[in-house]
Amino acid sequence: MPESRKRPGHNFQKPSDIPSKQRTKGRILWAILMAIFALIIAFFATGDNLVVLGISASFGAIIGYIIGKNMEQAAKK
Repeated sequence: MPESRKRPGHNFQKPSDIPSKQRTKGRILWAILMAIFALIIAFFATGDNLVVLGISASFGAIIGYIIGKNMEQAAKK
């Protein structure tokens, strides 16, 4: 008899209430929105400084992605 039959089965994983396509869109949507808001705030704060605008847009996108991911995980519960 093969050894693979002696392995324990997988733990039960409840299917998500939110489809995967919608979860991906939520993360991207929040990342884009936060990047735009950070870009606008940085533009009014510093003016036409491209380095600061790029850094603020990237930080805004990262924070937006994290917010979207946490929001999706909270919606599952």
